[in-house]
Amino acid sequence: MLDEREEKIYQICETDEQYKAQAFFFIYLVLGRCRMMNDKKGHVTGKELLAAFSDEARAQYGPMALSVLNHLGFASTLDVGKLVFLMVENGLLSRTESDTLDDFKNVYDFDEEFVTNYQW
Repeated sequence: MLDEREEKIYQICETDEQYKAQAFFFIYLVLGRCRMMNDKKGHVTGKELLAAFSDEARAQYGPMALSVLNHLGFASTLDVGKLVFLMVENGLLSRTESDTLDDFKNVYDFDEEFVTNYQW
């Protein structure tokens, strides 16, 4: 049986096909990693979230990170921000007044981050 949050995610995925449901769950995983890395209980910035996103993607998916992220609907850091704001709009996450989508623009290039700079 799905909980309320999971039901909401699957409903969103029925109307917005850019992101797979697993992308939403990955963001929750990343948020937890980010809070742990930064010893925070509450709000994290877009830059902090993106650093944790990169770390978690490499840890979870290794050299296949770029392919998996693309499959989930992420092609850039801006896509991460778009999903975060979609989650905010749907009551799955919250934000502060200072949080903007610009916080996620061009923070790093996915090809460089997950292919060129991948540490074997």
